[in-house]
Amino acid sequence: MSSDRVRDLHRRAVVVDAHSDILIAVTEGKMDLADRVMVPGLDWVPPLGLDRSPLVRFGMGPHTVWFGCMGQYDLPRWRDGGVTAQLCAIYLDDEWLRDPVRRGMEMVWNFHDQIRRTEGLVLATTVGDIRRAKAENNVALVLSFEGADPIGNDPRLLDVYHQLGLRAVSLTHTRRNVFADGCWAADRQGGLTPLGRQVVQRLDQLRIVIDLVHIGHHGFFEILEMTDRPVILSHSTSTMFADTDPASGDLAGGRIPRPRLELPRDRPMLEALARNGGVLGVIHFAQRDLDSVVRDIETAFDVMGADHVGLGSDYYGLEFAPKGLEDIGMVPRLTEQLAARGHSDEVILKFLGGNYLRVFEQVWGA
Repeated sequence: MSSDRVRDLHRRAVVVDAHSDILIAVTEGKMDLADRVMVPGLDWVPPLGLDRSPLVRFGMGPHTVWFGCMGQYDLPRWRDGGVTAQLCAIYLDDEWLRDPVRRGMEMVWNFHDQIRRTEGLVLATTVGDIRRAKAENNVALVLSFEGADPIGNDPRLLDVYHQLGLRAVSLTHTRRNVFADGCWAADRQGGLTPLGRQVVQRLDQLRIVIDLVHIGHHGFFEILEMTDRPVILSHSTSTMFADTDPASGDLAGGRIPRPRLELPRDRPMLEALARNGGVLGVIHFAQRDLDSVVRDIETAFDVMGADHVGLGSDYYGLEFAPKGLEDIGMVPRLTEQLAARGHSDEVILKFLGGNYLRVFEQVWGA
């Protein structure tokens, strides 16, 4: 396929990326989404005390702890990448669990404030909003939860967040909470709690997309049994799909495994997600390079079919950025690679956003 055809294909696509943590840096007052943020290199000298952050103990360097995904998502980069819609997550670090509702609302306020102040950004709560953003050359932002912690322990608050634009929710991050066990919660994982089951039921009633990311193994299948609507797994995380090759231990001293879809290990979960009609978002975080991301995309195509795979970038720090695919502005390189490897225009358009649009339309309503 010629480079002109590839560029035209990417321009035609409604590109949807299912996960970004950029609201953390925005809420901390470190950036505005309107600006192309440039961050220093990894030789940057951090302020005193940053080495005591829980994220450093998790395996992230001080540069990532301080800057997070700054320099990887902003309006100029979304435009570079031809991105039409970005799901922006509310995620609460451990320190904010003492006052989760307040922090959640603060992040919602910043989400809306950025849209209000930034020409070119629009709120999306329907598929029509996303398609309108494409037609008008805007970038649509969709509010999501990475872990349902921002409701405290009160499922009724989902109604409030829904009124404020919430359209996708995962129950947990890697840790255990009052709703379920996350994928790193304990050596012996449980599934959903009674409160977690209430949350799943209310998400279905509100027509909010359920995200299976970070949920423990048992909870993953429990949720699929509970819902008749398609779900997403917004970013196929290294905690759920870890590379077990010993050579992968070069990342963060082996403390953070690299993502890699592995067969036969991952087949039952991928097939179950496809049977549900859902979509897997292929992650970029901690991948080695562009080729490794493409390999995961094609593995998912082989197991799930082309109707069930999409983008799930989850960039978070320069030290964890794949070579050749370092920020969201480089997404057209995926289009180039998939076209060069013989995938059809139809398959590529579905991967870039069409599959998510199908799920959103079925769950949110026409």
